[in-house]
Amino acid sequence: MDRRRYGVVTAMRGRAQLTNARDASRGAMRTEHLGWPRDLDPDDGPGGRLARRLYGREPELAALTSVLDAVGRGGSRLLSLEGAAGTGRSALLAKVRSDARRRGWTVVTGRASILEAANDFGVLRQVLAGSPAPQDGRSVPALLGGSVPNEDFSPFDLFELASAHLFDFDAGAPVLITVDDLQWCDALSLRWLAYLAHRSANLPLAVVVAGSPGEMSEDRLLVDELITSCERRTLHGLHETAVGQWITDALEARPDEAFAAGCRRATGGNGALLAELLTALAARSVPPVDESAALIESMGRTAVAGRVLPWIKRAGPEALAVARAVAVLGDDSELLMVAELAGLDVDTAAKAVDRLIRLDILSDTSPLRYVHSLTRAVVNSGISAGLRTSQRLRAARVVRDHYAEPERAMPHIMAVDRSGEPWVLDALRAAAESALARGMAQSAAGYLRRALREPMPPAARAGLLADIGAIELGAGVDGAQNTLLEALDLATEPSLRVRIGVDLAYGDATAGRSLEPALELVDEACAALPPERRDLVAEAEFGLFMAYAASADSGEFFGRRLPRLRERVAGDDRLTALAGVVEAWSDTRRGRDRAGCVHRVRAALEVVDRRKPRDVQLRWLAASLLVDAEEYHLAGALCETDGRFTHRQSGAGDAAIAACLRGRLAHGRGDLKAARTEYDSALETPQSAGPARMLWLLTDIGDLDGADRLVRDHGPAAEAGPTWASAAFAFARASLCMARNQYKDALQGFLESGRILCALGIDNPAGLAWRSQAARCHALLGDTVAAAPLAEEELRLARLWGGPRALSTALAATGVVTLDVEPALEAVSVLNGLDADLHRAAALVDLGTVQLEAGAAEEAQQHLQDGFALAREINARPVSLRAARYIRRAGGRPDLGRISGVTALTAQERAAAERAVTGATNRQIADEMVLTQRTVEQYLTSAYRKLGINGRAELAAALSS
Repeated sequence: MDRRRYGVVTAMRGRAQLTNARDASRGAMRTEHLGWPRDLDPDDGPGGRLARRLYGREPELAALTSVLDAVGRGGSRLLSLEGAAGTGRSALLAKVRSDARRRGWTVVTGRASILEAANDFGVLRQVLAGSPAPQDGRSVPALLGGSVPNEDFSPFDLFELASAHLFDFDAGAPVLITVDDLQWCDALSLRWLAYLAHRSANLPLAVVVAGSPGEMSEDRLLVDELITSCERRTLHGLHETAVGQWITDALEARPDEAFAAGCRRATGGNGALLAELLTALAARSVPPVDESAALIESMGRTAVAGRVLPWIKRAGPEALAVARAVAVLGDDSELLMVAELAGLDVDTAAKAVDRLIRLDILSDTSPLRYVHSLTRAVVNSGISAGLRTSQRLRAARVVRDHYAEPERAMPHIMAVDRSGEPWVLDALRAAAESALARGMAQSAAGYLRRALREPMPPAARAGLLADIGAIELGAGVDGAQNTLLEALDLATEPSLRVRIGVDLAYGDATAGRSLEPALELVDEACAALPPERRDLVAEAEFGLFMAYAASADSGEFFGRRLPRLRERVAGDDRLTALAGVVEAWSDTRRGRDRAGCVHRVRAALEVVDRRKPRDVQLRWLAASLLVDAEEYHLAGALCETDGRFTHRQSGAGDAAIAACLRGRLAHGRGDLKAARTEYDSALETPQSAGPARMLWLLTDIGDLDGADRLVRDHGPAAEAGPTWASAAFAFARASLCMARNQYKDALQGFLESGRILCALGIDNPAGLAWRSQAARCHALLGDTVAAAPLAEEELRLARLWGGPRALSTALAATGVVTLDVEPALEAVSVLNGLDADLHRAAALVDLGTVQLEAGAAEEAQQHLQDGFALAREINARPVSLRAARYIRRAGGRPDLGRISGVTALTAQERAAAERAVTGATNRQIADEMVLTQRTVEQYLTSAYRKLGINGRAELAAALSS
């Protein structure tokens, strides 16, 4: 028999007094733990004093009361409180002890410690030392005898002796035993507690133990075995109501919602952390208002630092390494990367993670996250500046190696001021390219500006500045021109100077400045190009064309640069085909040779190289020209893009440009819901007509309040020169005035739009039919003399161009202004076979209006009802309201029955539905109708809804009925 292990009786002599003295010196440490109630002094602060109220622990308090009540009626009860440090375990033990004493119970307590985990019977000694003295006057150790046990003496003999003492001094009185920090309890004391648990069924005994499941000890299996025999209660973070009440009491004011949410988010509802945080806030007289929420983490970090790090360190050095790795990695804290950054093998890291989860430091999620943001802040602040830089760079490498997305490593690289490592510069460039591909121009510019802090030769710095300037120019960032000029000062290589000059020309064009200085720079740089780089001359001319396209100097381009462009591309079939886009642009602006424009654009699209930025720009211009030419099928195919961003003279990126074009297509087809979704994506596109198109759309659907907000928030800035975007916005704003019956203001707006377009040399009514709308305003104001010439000129230009929608608009305006039925009838007929519901609805209503004025009320009723039903179907509210008004003037009532059923189908919807009945797939229907597959799907979905069916299986029966 081991004399040291079982010679406990003699060892206990005299140690009871030592234990009592030690316990008295511990003071607060003997009672409560880590921020929850001690017998606090008044100077402990409001957060600490109020912790004694045990906010949010009503269920646990009820369970403890139930335990005492049950034992009072007879029998024994065992309860285990399990929770991380700071969740109130010790406070609950203090409360149950206080309640038991008030009932006249015998209360004894023990508390384990990590420093005494190896001392046999450490907790049992505390329990016996705190028990009442025997009635015969002997000391507690004397109860166990005065000699060392012999070899036949077993620990169970001691267990029986100690247990008998607890129930012998006051026969029949209930006994409460509480043990705190059970996870550090020595093995023999644990076995004694298990002995009591299995042999106390008929004794008036309550045992309440508390521990943290995340703090591991060598005797974990014994702990688990003991608590399986107990009723178990798990302590979680405090809920919102409890946190709010605690703040109210501590800071003497009800907190604003954001402040209370910030406190709970920062502490995770951990009572100890919350108590420290509130004490710090109260000391600084911080009011609990929303504006103070920003102070929570900065002040709380200092307040709770002394508590958090010991919690983590008790879980071992591996846990501290993991905690630091998670703090550095943030949202990239996958286990494999955490292990690599912490310098641990995966199994060791996994065990450390498990301990931190049990301690309520980390959440059991993937990726790993801190439960309390304050805890992460404390861990971060404990990492020295040098180590943090090293860890950040290591984290960037780890993330870069684990993911294919270059941008994933950027938060770590951006946090390091300068690394001096070549791979960092490569990573920043790759991330910028990735951001550009997603249309995130400002993010890309930020990555490249960070790259400027890395060491590099002047030539590389010039190229980097040129890239940043081009991106910022397209994104509308102030100072982009200065960045380009800074790049120009460093640039010596002619090809780079050509590129910078082209971008400067575009910047001058969009700002309304003269292009002459930039043109001189480009010509000078082109002359210095070596013979093998002469291909850049043609590319430069294409770039200058894009600058001219954004300026009011198109006339100068046609007279001065277009002949030079033709000369540069002569003999090169590919460049000649691309130059066809330039010729098509010229003819489209003037509104002539629509078929020839489409032919030239098709030829150019055959040779576009999407790896070249300038070709990509021309491709998007080609798509826009096809929309103007009403070649919707081909334009729609170009908009379904996965292409890369071109950072020359564009801030939107392929995705935003495509969204704007898809919005135009949907708007032209009358799918106003889809158009709104697409325009939303392109609303922030700089130097574009995105806001104007959205304003126009909002007017068409009758959301006039939304249109007013858009004018307020996205109105164009004062321009030094005319641009197409400013003309488009003037037109859209005039349309809004017209919808509000403000005809004088509308007339001025349409005329202003026309003035800008004429200055730009744009005659084609396909883009903005300003003459037709101005003519309508004149007529509504009673001036038909002024209205007629505008309508006639618009009709002439529309016939010259030949686009059906533009022609229908001009014909309808002519019919309304002149009260002539023939052009109004033609306005409807030219749309036959087209997917143009908005134009058709408006043309039908205009036709009915003219017929009504001509005295043909019956025919007018038919067309007005058709227009009303179609406008209601596509949610064109202003058109439907106008139709309803004229229907009533004609003596009828709007026929709501036309909005559903077979008669509600548009021509295109019915055609698609009939083909679907034959068994054709969506792809086959799209090919037959010369549409995109997406458009066919929209037609069929709309048809199902109007027919009240669920799909193709019911389509044949619905159409036949």
